Amino acid sequence: MADDDILVPADYAASLFDLSGRVAVVTGAGSGLGAAISIGYAQLGVTVVLADINRGGLDATLATIRDQGGEAVAVELDVTKREQCFDLAARLQADHGRVDILVNSAGSAFRSPAEDFPEDKFNFILDLNLKGTYFCCQAFGNVMLAQGKGSVINLASIGSFNAYPWASAYLASKGGVLQVTKALALEWRERGVRVNGIGPTLMESPLTKAAASRTSITADFIKARMLRPRLGLPRELIGTAVFLASDASELVTGHIVMCDDGYLTA
Repeated sequence: MADDDILVPADYAASLFDLSGRVAVVTGAGSGLGAAISIGYAQLGVTVVLADINRGGLDATLATIRDQGGEAVAVELDVTKREQCFDLAARLQADHGRVDILVNSAGSAFRSPAEDFPEDKFNFILDLNLKGTYFCCQAFGNVMLAQGKGSVINLASIGSFNAYPWASAYLASKGGVLQVTKALALEWRERGVRVNGIGPTLMESPLTKAAASRTSITADFIKARMLRPRLGLPRELIGTAVFLASDASELVTGHIVMCDDGYLTA
């Protein structure tokens, strides 16, 4: 190793978090965590491809980004359809020449005791949270592998590590996201693609509200174990999403960065 390799060049630190000019795909961008991360990226000069099946939500996120002077396009995408994921990846490669960042935020939850969990709901949760994440990793990961660089960020959960009641399908899906993240990081690091995840605490989001409308059992269990009695805000994940997308995290791959307000320490 040359002496120059261990020195810190002028302006090196200032460039670490520079995302300007990069292209990001964010699934689940029509609401909640995906919308917040998309807006945060756009504020830093990223061209954001907003992907969701929720057209109204997409339009709202797109309008916010444009009102703030950012660049984004909105695309309807069902991440559970592998062909749609690959078709979009090919379109973006043709239109933009690259995909630098993928954030897999599309997801859902359903509350039910395990012994009565409906099969259709179980299949829906696994298809969306796990298979949808995997299909997008495959489709956009191929673009990143071809260009020799990229960052994949999967939305994991405190439920990737700890259990809570009435959420067995969700826990299974997020445990799967954890292992997929590790597996792809292992396979893709030598080819320039990093794969990490974010593990949020219980968040203020449409998903949380929708799940709570069925029962408060899950949320009550989690809240009783929180170090502080408040839910996370979607915008509080932006900093971690920027870090994992940027050159500042060049040596970080195969990890879930917990944004759990200390939940896993309890």
